[in-house]
Amino acid sequence: GYRWYDAKGVAPAFAFGHGLSYTSFNYSHLHISGMNITLTITNTGKADGTEVVQVYLGFPSTSGEPPQQLKGFETVFLAAGASSSVSFHLKDRDVSIWNTQRHDWEKVKGVFQVRVGASSRDIRLHGSLSI
Repeated sequence: GYRWYDAKGVAPAFAFGHGLSYTSFNYSHLHISGMNITLTITNTGKADGTEVVQVYLGFPSTSGEPPQQLKGFETVFLAAGASSSVSFHLKDRDVSIWNTQRHDWEKVKGVFQVRVGASSRDIRLHGSLSI
């Protein structure tokens, strides 16, 4: 899947989450507070349309995880020219990896990269959060 392509630096023909639309969208005002992520999406085109807003996390490099992992998505329908706020709440499991010695999920400590976009290769907003 997209994690292998990202880890190997290979460009797929169609990125994970890729879709076509008859309109365009602008992403803005990324705000990260604790495990909460909010942003504004605006339909900047002339037609009504639907966008799937996707949130990816880049784990700290010491975790050994792939470059980014999908942690949430929200389908948003907007009339032409309209804007909407989109919110995501991350859970502890979203910032955890499986510990093979303890056979349990373990929260990773460090700085996570927050990436929001229309697909795994179309990231529009960047931020970070610390655990």
